[in-house]
Amino acid sequence: MKAWRVHDFGEPKDRFVLDEVPEPTPAALAGMSMGLGGWIPAGPGLEPFDDWVIMRMEMAALALPDVTMCRGTYPVPVVRPYVSGQEGVGIVEDAVPSRRHLLGKRVVACTIQPWGSLAPVAVGVSMIFEVPEGMSSEQAAGYLIASHTAHHAAIRRGGVASGETVVALGAAGGLGSAIVQLCVAQGARVIAVVGGAEKAAFCRGLGAEVVDHTEGDYVAAVRQLVGGGGVDVVMDPVQGEMGAVSDGLLVPGGRRVLCGHAGGLIPHDPDFYLDNHSLVGVDLGGYPRETMRQFHLETQDVLTRLMAEGRYRPTVERRVAFDEVPAALEDLGARRTIGRVVVEIPQHGGI
Repeated sequence: MKAWRVHDFGEPKDRFVLDEVPEPTPAALAGMSMGLGGWIPAGPGLEPFDDWVIMRMEMAALALPDVTMCRGTYPVPVVRPYVSGQEGVGIVEDAVPSRRHLLGKRVVACTIQPWGSLAPVAVGVSMIFEVPEGMSSEQAAGYLIASHTAHHAAIRRGGVASGETVVALGAAGGLGSAIVQLCVAQGARVIAVVGGAEKAAFCRGLGAEVVDHTEGDYVAAVRQLVGGGGVDVVMDPVQGEMGAVSDGLLVPGGRRVLCGHAGGLIPHDPDFYLDNHSLVGVDLGGYPRETMRQFHLETQDVLTRLMAEGRYRPTVERRVAFDEVPAALEDLGARRTIGRVVVEIPQHGGI
């Protein structure tokens, strides 16, 4: 099959190669375990990983990790070569015994390197759900990771409550737009920080007030919106310098929720404790497997209810062809995209 694979370090437009690769099979997965960087051979102290399905892909989502893994700036090393892609939607063709009830079903799933979703056949792991009723393949492809991460970040870890004021950085991105919707649904006042008029209009459509950081000091603009005071929570999937200055927005006892690193990782202000601020870390992979499974089930129930009530939607704003993947990732890495970007996967591995 033809799949988008990465061999070397660099930009996706230069390093993504359309390779002929073998389809993943149960035999290939036997004896493999799971580490932070993806699938690894099982060995002493490492049990074989036993929660997977093999999927015939329909559509996949593009995301910042596709870019940062390729560049070598992703926080966890990934063994090369690998098929890129972190999630998608497809039909289950094979599965471990505990997942065989999904055979022939259309599912959304997380995919881990080296068997990513930018291929006609991929391996879904752990976060595997039947596609909710009424959801198109396009919506489903860009739904899972952003939605579950946003709920874990804003609600489970961030504790956003009704009546609180929340600043959402990177609010027009896939994760940011999911965070905005969930905070609005929770009854919070949400101020979305974005770059540009198109992104501002997009976030207003999600129920947020907007500050455009390209127009000047966004911290001052937020303070003006809230009457000179501060905010309860900063939802931060950006970090970098933009995230660092956001500490100045927090009221005493406020929370900065670190749920991404689109702007890079830099040291945090060691004096945050003087204002009783909390730095809250977010990582869906940082729990025992059974705990994570329970979290995913709880989150899926919440999201399914909110979608049925019309209070949440997957923000898929762009669909590209398979041969357009490197160019689309260049746009994503340069922050020229809004919401999620999804790609149609050719049924027979061609373009």
